[in-house]
Amino acid sequence: MAEEMNSGKRSLLIVLVATVLVVAAIAVYVYIGEKPPVAAGKILKLDVVPIHSQMRVGEGAEGVQGGMETYDQLIVLADVEIRNQTDIPLFLHDMWGNLTSADGEEQRSLGANKTDFQNAFLAYPQLAALKQEPLMRDITLNPGQTVQGLIIVHYPITKDQWDARHGFEADISFMHQKNLVLPWPAPAK
Repeated sequence: MAEEMNSGKRSLLIVLVATVLVVAAIAVYVYIGEKPPVAAGKILKLDVVPIHSQMRVGEGAEGVQGGMETYDQLIVLADVEIRNQTDIPLFLHDMWGNLTSADGEEQRSLGANKTDFQNAFLAYPQLAALKQEPLMRDITLNPGQTVQGLIIVHYPITKDQWDARHGFEADISFMHQKNLVLPWPAPAK
């Protein structure tokens, strides 16, 4: 009987030691195999410009006036910095903004392309003081290189809706790599 107990204890000890060795081997493999993200970055500055437009619609009939249509939108200008942390070139493919509203709805807005970027400053003169060099699509970041530029996105919401948001992040997409997500904190509530 004593022999059976010693045999059972030995078996349990062998199983425990084997389990510890397997867990340790997995931990070492994960630690050594863990690679830092290919790119790092941050939103240096975020400017939000509310645009309120009114437009007369319809000419109206005899004795009836046409109506006014109101349109509220926000133009978000994100000054971002991105650094290539690898020993290979990175190819910047696209960029967009993701907004999570107060009710949890997500809205995505693609970053303005080169033509729309320039046109935004012509259409909305109030943006002129915020103009900087754009962050361009289809550029190559060499190993260790850092780039900085402006991304313009647009949302059909009011400033109050923006202030009540749950979150905003800029997403930078690279060819053949994971996206770089740059969060901007929501206001304290």
